[in-house]
This record gives sequence, C-alpha cells and structure tokens, in this order.
Amino acid sequence: MKYSGLLRWVFTFYLVFAFYISLTFTIQFAYFEVPQQSAGAGGSSAAYWVSEAFANSSVKINTTVYEQSSRIGGRTKIIKYERDGISIPIELGASIFVDVNYYIVENAKKFGLEFMKYGEEMENSKTGIWNGDEFVFEQSSNSYWDTARILWKYGWAPIKVQNLVKEIIGKFLEEYKYDKPFTSIDSEAERLQLDKEIKFTAQYYFSELEKINQLYLKHFVEPMTRVNYAQNLAELHAMGAFISLAPQGAKSIKGGNYQLFEKFIEHSGANLKLDTKIVKVTKLKSPGGINNMKYIVKTKDGSSEEYDAIILAAPIQFTGIEFENMDFKIKEIPYITLHVTLITGYVNPAYFGRAKIDDVPEQIVTTNSEKCEFLSFAGKLQLPNGETISKLFSHQELSDEMLDRLYTSRSWTFRKVWKSYPKLLPNQTFPPLEPDENFFYINSFEPYISTMETECVSSRNIVKLLAERWDGIYLQPIKAKL
Repeated sequence: MKYSGLLRWVFTFYLVFAFYISLTFTIQFAYFEVPQQSAGAGGSSAAYWVSEAFANSSVKINTTVYEQSSRIGGRTKIIKYERDGISIPIELGASIFVDVNYYIVENAKKFGLEFMKYGEEMENSKTGIWNGDEFVFEQSSNSYWDTARILWKYGWAPIKVQNLVKEIIGKFLEEYKYDKPFTSIDSEAERLQLDKEIKFTAQYYFSELEKINQLYLKHFVEPMTRVNYAQNLAELHAMGAFISLAPQGAKSIKGGNYQLFEKFIEHSGANLKLDTKIVKVTKLKSPGGINNMKYIVKTKDGSSEEYDAIILAAPIQFTGIEFENMDFKIKEIPYITLHVTLITGYVNPAYFGRAKIDDVPEQIVTTNSEKCEFLSFAGKLQLPNGETISKLFSHQELSDEMLDRLYTSRSWTFRKVWKSYPKLLPNQTFPPLEPDENFFYINSFEPYISTMETECVSSRNIVKLLAERWDGIYLQPIKAKL
C-alpha cells in the first residue's frame, strides 16, 4: 500500500578538554594532555575524535579524561530491575537513537555492540493518544485500517508533515559531508539552510507557515514533542519538533546506551580519572609556542595541571567550575526538569475509562491538556506474574495518591529527576562555540538540537577546528550513504 510506512512513522517514538604542549626544537612533534569534564556523549566522543584526528600526525596527543562521577555516560544511565532471578536494565535518561544517527550507529557497530529495536520488549504493544478524558486515537492490529482512519479524519496533514520531516532531516544530513568545521551555531544553521526552523515556534511554523491541520497538530505532532522534549508546540522552535518527528529505525544498545561512551573512552587511549571534579580553571598568558594560552586546571582534591586548551563538555551552569581571568559570559540556557517514574504493578483500566486491562494501550502519549497528569506512559516489559514494568515522564513528581489511582497495586516504584535537555526556545542567542581562545564549549549546540548524536556532531566539529588549527589536517567526512 502506498502509505504502509505512515503508521510506523506515526507510532514510533524516540526521544574539559585541555592540551599541554611540551616542545623541543630537536624533534618535530609536541605532546598534548587533554583533560575533560563530564564524559557523556559529547565528552567521550571528543576524546575518540582526538585520537582519530591526530593518529598519523606529527603532533602527538596524550588525553586525560576527568569525570566527576564514578561512571561514564552523562545523561545516559540505566537502573537494573532485579527480582526472582530476573535482571532487566532500564534506561533512565537518553533512551533511543535512530538510523540516520550515523556517529552513534556506525561506531556502535564498529565496537561490536548489539542493538535492540524500540519497543521489542513489549511485543505487539499498541499506542494510544490520551487527552485526559479519552483516547483520541488508538492503534489497532490492522495498519491499513489505521492509515485509512488517519487520512479520513486529518486529510493530507500526515503526508504533508511526513514530507516536511524528510526535507528537513535531509538538509541536516548534509553536515556529515562537510570537511570544513563551523565556528558558530548560527553559521551552521545558515550553512544547512535550517535557520528559519529556529526562528519560530513549532506552532506558528506548522499552522501559519505550512498550513497544517490544527487537529492533527494537537493529536499527533504535539504529543511527539511532549514525549521527546517535554515541551508543547507553542514553546519550542520548529527544529525541535522536526527532530521529535524523525524516529525511523528507533533503537537502543542492548544493556544500556552508556556502553558506547565507555567504548569511545576505551578506544581513545585516554587516561580516565573517575570521581575527579574540576573546581577551577585559570587562564594564563604563555610566551610563544604553538599556543599563546595556558590553563591551570584545579581539582577538588587540590591537585592542578597546566594545559593549552579547554573543551568543556557539560552544561556550564551545572559544572560549578570557577573560571578565573577568563573574559567571557556564557548565557545560561534554561533546562527542562523531567521526572522519570518507573513502576512495576497492575495498571488500573478504570483510570482510562476501560473495564479490562487488555483494552488499555501499552504505549501512551498525551495531548496538551491540563487533565493529563503525565507526559507519556511506556510499557517496557510484562513479567511472568502478569505485572508490567512501565516508565512515565512528567513535569512534576507523580504523587503516591495519583499512582494509586493509576495502578490497582504496585510492587516497585523508582523516581529519578533529570535536567534532561534545554528548552528549545525560538529566536534565541546561542552560546559561543569558542568563548575564549582555545576554550571550546560542546554544549553550545544543545539549544539548537539536543540528542546524543548531535553532541557527537558538536564534539567532532570542535576537534576538526583543533586539527585544522594545530596541524592543518582535516577529519574526513563520514563515509555513509546519505
């Protein structure tokens, strides 16, 4: 059927470097030490890109990675549900990536990591769209019938939106073909011809510029931005909505996505320092050499080292680092506070106006309604005793009283609060990519697009800048079919 892929698209949901130079005039290379604060997607991939960029260079780099916690992964983290001989890892943070996330996908394959398709834990699960009173749409077992119902109710809006998504994602994929790095987020948006998408709210962009059916926006598009970025169409820029609507081939890494970032560090050859918090960075003037700058990096235990450049790989307002003699002001970007609640128990069908649990969809997203008490509800696994393990996203903590209405009984409840992603505000001023000389900021890209993949895009771009600046070399564009 011509629109056989439509339902798969509609119902698939996703979501301090420093360099120390030691020069001699009798040999033709320099050694760089590279410490890093926060080894999540951006930081760990940066360490890996450095090892790739300078592998055959006369400039030899020794990399040290500073991680203030006891683990690698940043905003990817699992919790293991263990009971009665069952051990199940559940993602608390960044949960999925998609086929066109080439840096994530290709390197996971390279490192021999195993993929798991989104939703495969709950075989034959169905999706519903909940408005607080009723399901405005429910997936059936017949995709042809569902497609017909969608087209009958919303006209050509689904096709128009799908074509727009393909166009926008196609433009973004051009980034992988460039060997020349960008120097600001605004210049990158212009280079990709995606600057209009960050000027307007998604609501204005779709309804006023593209004339998309309002009911379709409310019932299908906005639930996607709510589950992916916890933001409504009138709150985030259109680019954020397009990323939310591009879930083809959604998957995760079996056992936890953090494993890829561990592999990045491992294969970078970096010296990893866990449980080491950087508390202060002081800029010094340096006489001559490749670099004119020196940076003193001091850690909480009182030790300090001297370096030539910094790459900060964490939202700056959450680091607690003091910056001395550094004449820059990075605007703080507001982040969403996301409440993640994991529950094992028996769902109460009466909460959804149903008589039996088999009539309640296993995957639920919500419209922008004050009656909706959560953003999304995802069934993860059904246990042998009939209980399900589910993951809920919400703006506020879900009280025990509310959960007692949602469940007839609960045997396990776990709560986690994240500063999960920035508010994707339209027409905003982005943080500088290089706030000071040889001081780089990976997370300047996040208010434009916030995903695991784009953190890797940002870190690779910074390493391109360093490779070009220090050795006149280029990281090759990705070799993938785009």
